[in-house]
Amino acid sequence: MWMLLHGFTGSPRSWSPVITQAELDRPPLIPALLGHGRDWRTTEVESFETEVTRLLSLVSNAESPRLLCGYSMGARVALGLLARQPSAFDAAVLIGVHPGLGDETVRTERRELDANRARLLREEGVARFVTAWEELPLFASQRALSPETLTNQRNIRLSHDAEGLARALQILGLGEMPDYRAAITSVETPITLVTGSRDAKFSEIARAITEENVHVEAELVDGVGHNVVLEKPAAIAAVLERVEGRVR
Repeated sequence: MWMLLHGFTGSPRSWSPVITQAELDRPPLIPALLGHGRDWRTTEVESFETEVTRLLSLVSNAESPRLLCGYSMGARVALGLLARQPSAFDAAVLIGVHPGLGDETVRTERRELDANRARLLREEGVARFVTAWEELPLFASQRALSPETLTNQRNIRLSHDAEGLARALQILGLGEMPDYRAAITSVETPITLVTGSRDAKFSEIARAITEENVHVEAELVDGVGHNVVLEKPAAIAAVLERVEGRVR
């Protein structure tokens, strides 16, 4: 069974285009991350690590093989699951993942950036924040997508509460995430890193991780940027099918 973790401002619905194209053995488990969805206040999570604990509890009784996939923020949280309990999963796919910040100065800068973003959410609301978020250079490649695809994504983003997204930034943001670089080396679970060819930063991160770890492979999806789940769901469906086929 797959556990699929969406990215920041996404939702379980973000995986629908992938699921409809992937021939998986079982329906996947798709939880909402902290701060996402209307019932996020019922989730008692106060740190990145306690979110890892919460999500691990959801797969404790899942059928084998147990497989893990996450995108962006969801990929970083997925990496936390692997670092904490690698034996819980038979394989993992991490899309646009960052392994964590080792430099404390850079970590402080990122915390300040996310604090400013959380302030924008609280003071000006989700719609204003989403407009600014969609204009980030990281997502420039999405401008070539169909109006329907972009509208569906925007509707998902606008469905969230401002306070929930602010909490997600403050608890699950890159500045709060542990540095998992050393943990990747100790994990023996096979990992596939997926990035878009137009996402130079994260493709270079994937290349560096792959060079240092024999159990990690990288896959570059041509013609797309950071959000491969949105931009080319068929490619992600194919990766999930292939990884699942290896562990049957």
